[in-house]
Amino acid sequence: MRTKDQKQRKIKLAKYIQHLDEFNWHHPAQVNEMADSQYERDKTNYYTAQMALVLKNNYQMSYNNIDYILQISVKHGFDLIKKYKQDFSSLEEIQEALENGEDW
Repeated sequence: MRTKDQKQRKIKLAKYIQHLDEFNWHHPAQVNEMADSQYERDKTNYYTAQMALVLKNNYQMSYNNIDYILQISVKHGFDLIKKYKQDFSSLEEIQEALENGEDW
């Protein structure tokens, strides 16, 4: 990469960062909503992964069956299983945790 290209890239990145900061400053409510929605997505992914892991490890279901039951794509299900470790030993434990509002 040439020096001129690197300088232009740094200038563009600085402009993008400035725009992000400006958006955060002028629209704090929207920024908070986006942060909340990310938290909710993370928790949804966590519990979906826990259900997938219980189905896979306890019931020896295939990825296709797990994805069909949970109504998610095969790729998403596979990624969730690889990303998280199993914290619950049964589907009932997951249900109890959700009903009690644990970590939600």
